[in-house]
Formats: sequence, C-alpha cells, structure tokens
Amino acid sequence: MDFQPVFEAAKLDSHKRVCVHQAVVEARLLSQGGVKIAKVLSIVTECRVTPSEVFNGEARYNGRAGFRVIFVDTEGKNHSMEYNADFTDKLSSDCIKAGLKPALSANILDTDIVSVDERELKLACVVEVALDAVLSENLNVLTKGGENVYTHEGSLEFSRLVAENTLNFTLTDQMDALNGEILLCEAKAVTLKRTAHLDSILLEGNVICDVVCEDEEGMLSQLRRVVPFAEEISAPDTREDHAVLGTVSVHAHSATYETDGDKRAAALEFVLTAHVKSFAQESAEAVTDAFSVTNELQQTSQSFTVHACKHNATYQERVEGAVTLDVNMPIADSVLAVTASKLNIASAAAHEGRIVCDGIVSANVLYYSAEQNLKNSVAVELPFSLPLMFAEAAASDTVTAKGIVSSLAAKIQRGNEIVIKAEIEIEAAVSGVHTYSVITELALGEERVLPTAAFSVHIAKGGETLWDVAKALGLTPELVLTQNPGLSLPLAGGERVLGYRHLKR
Repeated sequence: MDFQPVFEAAKLDSHKRVCVHQAVVEARLLSQGGVKIAKVLSIVTECRVTPSEVFNGEARYNGRAGFRVIFVDTEGKNHSMEYNADFTDKLSSDCIKAGLKPALSANILDTDIVSVDERELKLACVVEVALDAVLSENLNVLTKGGENVYTHEGSLEFSRLVAENTLNFTLTDQMDALNGEILLCEAKAVTLKRTAHLDSILLEGNVICDVVCEDEEGMLSQLRRVVPFAEEISAPDTREDHAVLGTVSVHAHSATYETDGDKRAAALEFVLTAHVKSFAQESAEAVTDAFSVTNELQQTSQSFTVHACKHNATYQERVEGAVTLDVNMPIADSVLAVTASKLNIASAAAHEGRIVCDGIVSANVLYYSAEQNLKNSVAVELPFSLPLMFAEAAASDTVTAKGIVSSLAAKIQRGNEIVIKAEIEIEAAVSGVHTYSVITELALGEERVLPTAAFSVHIAKGGETLWDVAKALGLTPELVLTQNPGLSLPLAGGERVLGYRHLKR
C-alpha cells in the first residue's frame, strides 16, 4: 500500500472583538479668577485611546479623557472650563499574543459629578474600551489521504487579511454668523460609505460640529456645521470585490473665534483618524474524516472557529421620546442648546435577515425659564430597540456596532414636557461564524481484522450519508452502492444496508 497523505498549509484570518474593558477616569476642575460655581449646566466628555505595548495575554494602552463644562456663577453669568485627564490601563485575554495589531475604540458610558462647591468640581467618567483584532489560525490540513484511503472532504470558507492601514488627516472649515463668544465646541465623525478600489479604500462621511455661544446679554445659542469628507487610503493588493472595514474618528478638534468688523465666525479644524482593513473571501477543500478498508488509521483532528468579514454598513434611524421636568424644576419656555448627545449601544445581535440593536440615546437639554429668568438643564435618555435590515444576516453571525447622534431636536410642550426627536447613525460590522473540524495528522496503523461472516448488516440512522454507511461497514462507497442498488440517500433511518464479502454467482 502506497501511503502518502498530502498536507497543505492554510492561514485563516478572523476579524473579531477580542475583549472589552471598563476604566474609571477622574478629574478635578477649578474655577478661575475668583468665579464661584452656582450651577452646572452641561458636561461633555470625550475620550481617545491608543495602544502602547502588547504582550502575551494583555494589551496596554494610553488614554485621554477631555472634560468640557458649562456652568453659571453666583451672579448668573455663564462660564466654561475644561480639563484633560491622562490615564493608562490594560486589556486582558488569552487571545492576545505578542505582535498582535490591536484596534482600540473608546466610548463614554457615563459621567457623574462626584462633588461640587463654589471653587471646585470633581467629575468621574466610565470609559468602555474595546479591542478588535485580526486573529490568524495556521494549520497543516490533510487534502489527500493516499492509496486505499477514503476521505470525506469539506469546504472551508474564510477571510484572508489583504491590507490594513491607519491614517491621520486634517479637515478645515468655517462656521459663520456666530452669535457671541464660544463656550463649547463638540465634534464627532460618522463613516457613511466604504468602497474598495484597486490598492485603496475610499471612506466617505461627515464631521458634525456643534458650537454653543453666549451673546452680549448672556443668552446661550447653538450652531451646527456638517462637514463632509472623502478620504482615499492606501491599501495595497485590495481589489474591488474585497470586503472592507473602515471607520473614521475625531482625534482632536478646535473652533477658533474670528472677527472682522461686524462679521463673526469660527475657524474649524478637525484632526481625524481613519482605520481600514480589506479582506479577500476564500475557500479551500480539506479532509474532515478518513478510513481505510485494509488498515486502521491513526488520525488527529482539530476544531476551530473562524470569523469571516461579511458586512460593514451605516444605518440611519430615528429615535423619539419625551422627558417630563420634575415638579421642583423651573418651567421651560425656550430651548437654548442640546449638548453631550451620545449613542450607547448595549447589545447588537444578528437574526435571520436582520440585525437588532438595543441602546440608549442621551443628551443634556439647556433651556430658559422666563418666569424665574434663569438658565437650567435637564438630562434626557431615550432607550431603543431597532431592527436593521441585512438580507444575508444569519443567527450565528457576530455583530459589533457603534454610533452617533447626528441631530437632536428638542421641543417644549406644556412647559414641563420636552419632546425629543433624535437622528442617529449606527455603524454595524457583521462577521459570519464558521466552525470546522479537519484532520491535521494521519498515520497508517495495523491491518484491519475483517469480519469472517459472508456479509455485514448496518441499521441506518436518520440523515446518514453514503460516507457514514461505507465507514461503518468497512467497504468502499462504490461497493455499498453496487451491493445495495435500491438505496435512497440520504437515509431516512431503519434501512438495512448489506455489505457482502464473499459473493458467489
């Protein structure tokens, strides 16, 4: 017997969320120039993280949380102050190996006032840091079993990472018709479209900038500017049919006040970070089971799971609700601004033909009460559960999702109720999950002791295939069909399948 099994090396790439970690970041803000804090109107917290070192089992990172506060002093005047808190932490997982390229993202889950007095404001925020990465499985898989070895083959469907790149780029614009001094500037980015080209990936989307101003009479107002971007990022060996992942985030931003006579404007600058990956969708044939009619086989099998990049798209949805002011809060007469709007996605799961995202839209609504001639604010939260249509979604898929509030309109109703309509953008990435078992080692064992009976009988189980029957009888699949010409496959269960060893004519 010429026993020469053939093995081939296979590298299967999986893009997946490796782990999620939460960190608490604290900040201490001091009022300047003898100003006394009377009431905090709004707190905006932004965060960014970058990987520092990767070891087996852990990835360390550096982070910066930026706190921006609008408050009213004891004389009713508006002020703003800010503080950047640097922090370091680590994420742990058995999947993290030295040399791994982690993609980190940070999301502010909550910000609380720890304490406040006339001179000092202590804050704490909870940052959720997620680590996504491409994990590779390197295997030697059996592709041919050799002479007189009968094999059962399966198709491996997987992704192969073709290119990965990170790029910082700058976007500038101008916001005209400012109504007074700038107290607060917020900026967030959303990627609306990802397109694979020859050796590059085009990312298109918007930066949404909100500026809160104070006029000469101390009244607050808000302006919004939507700045589109289209950035082509180098991704060597990418082709138009490749699956791509791409996202853009705001690394830093500024709004600089400018005046020219009666003209008031703000020069806007955004430093953006783009991260892209492209994947080729591939398949390979591998032996999943084997047997010989003459010898026992010594085989080693390995099971593994791959996550194949399947879908990355942005969904535009609307969330509506209302908030009722507490009885001890001033009646609202006009909405001044909406700040700190954010979208937290608690869970994202795939179903047949759709993705379901559950989460909360939150914001601070700043309003004016004419009766008491003061400014106040109220926190709003709108829970949601949204189905996002994706025809190729399967219940076994995994989903990661993030999003922003692109627009939030607040309307006063009956003085103590504020109706909210929020436009949101959800960026969802879907991976198909496939589990395989393949033979990675195969050796020839002792000769098989064949039954001495003239024939053997196999009582079939429901769903068994020709392969299952042949292996059970120790005959070739061709002989099983020859000796059982009326066999109907797949078997329903209960059939008597015969295997003759000494045929006489």
